[in-house]
Amino acid sequence: MSNLRFASPEHRDFFLDMMSEARRNDCYHRAFFYVMGIAPETRANIRRMFDFKQDCIEPDGMHGGWQTSGTVRVCRLAFNLWNGYTDPEHSNAYSPEDLFCCEFAPYFMEGVKIRYPEYCRELPPVRKQAEPAR
Repeated sequence: MSNLRFASPEHRDFFLDMMSEARRNDCYHRAFFYVMGIAPETRANIRRMFDFKQDCIEPDGMHGGWQTSGTVRVCRLAFNLWNGYTDPEHSNAYSPEDLFCCEFAPYFMEGVKIRYPEYCRELPPVRKQAEPAR
């Protein structure tokens, strides 16, 4: 966790604050709060997007007037990392093509690594292949 890259000091502080308030410190909570902390708007509206008492996401928050095309992508990825959530009426909007075509993509990749640490390991460097004999 110490090598996480944050978009800003506010992103880092939000993540740490939310993790201290979360019921569990697991990959679901870490990925969700990391991604939700990327944008100032999602940080400011976290309680519209997550019910801390019930420990669950709030999909109705997707329809808030504060949402922009970028924050919708943030919320969609965070919801999907939480429990695989997709909106049945807009399931294509949860594809990598739609989600990752924005300025938040490098941080989205960090969120995926947090959620799936067992699969997102560093690969060994590629060995230079020998020239074929002539």
